[in-house]
Amino acid sequence: MLLAFMPGPGDMVVIAVVAVLLFGKNLPQVARQAGRAMSELKKGMAGIQSELNSAIYNNEPSSSSTRISSYTASRDDDDRDEPTAPKFEPPPAEPQA
Repeated sequence: MLLAFMPGPGDMVVIAVVAVLLFGKNLPQVARQAGRAMSELKKGMAGIQSELNSAIYNNEPSSSSTRISSYTASRDDDDRDEPTAPKFEPPPAEPQA
């Protein structure tokens, strides 16, 4: 079973102390840059999601869906051979004991 790591209050204190030790007085700038990076990441993800939704829900076929639809349109279902099972044929004579 996969468990997600959620930092508790003690873990958050340790992370804050390490951040202060590493970045010192530059910590506000680092936090601002991290916030901007997160917002840019969210904007990029929203853009990708909207492109996927428009590609899925619009009636404009993409190249892969055009290939699939042309394949299904060109295939004639009436010409398809139905699979058949071999027919049972009884033995020509009764078995002798």
